[in-house]
Amino acid sequence: MDTLMNVYNFISDKDFSVPLGQIIILVILNSGCLLLGKYKLGLLISYLFVFYWGFSLNRAEFINILGQTHFGLYIYALSGIAMLVAAVIGFFQKGYID
Repeated sequence: MDTLMNVYNFISDKDFSVPLGQIIILVILNSGCLLLGKYKLGLLISYLFVFYWGFSLNRAEFINILGQTHFGLYIYALSGIAMLVAAVIGFFQKGYID
């Protein structure tokens, strides 16, 4: 129960600041994808940026919550990779956006 409260406090009590240079890169890449009609690629780029920000900006907090175990970091990385693989497989499916 204590771990659940730590996770809740981690989510609710934090400010999230992303470096402006990275936001500009994201906006430029996604704008290019939209202008070229590469919507799926734009979604994939957005996912990768959010995954990177979630990990790199909160790495110290993850270690504080989980202690010195690396199990939680492995789960975070593996779930992110699994979602990335699922997204890539989905992008290769034939389908049309209405």
